[in-house]
Amino acid sequence: MAHVVVLGAGTGGMPCAYELRAELGREHEVTMINEREYFQFVPSNPWLAVGWRDRSHITFDIRPHLERKGINFIAKRVDKIDAEGNKLELDI
Repeated sequence: MAHVVVLGAGTGGMPCAYELRAELGREHEVTMINEREYFQFVPSNPWLAVGWRDRSHITFDIRPHLERKGINFIAKRVDKIDAEGNKLELDI
């Protein structure tokens, strides 16, 4: 069984986690790690600045969307990546 970890729940990380979950069998584990509990569609930030959008229109809680797909979620900052040891050090 493989355990694949996706770092960062941005416009690349979210689709990556969804795609991995769809392609890998259920015997494999997929985990998303992101510093924050929410996703924000950053390309819409200029619309916030000029009042064309409200923050609630461009953000959502990550956990329910990932868990619905069978993807684990950890809301912590990654402080260190040990590639040789195959380990991550998370903010406490």
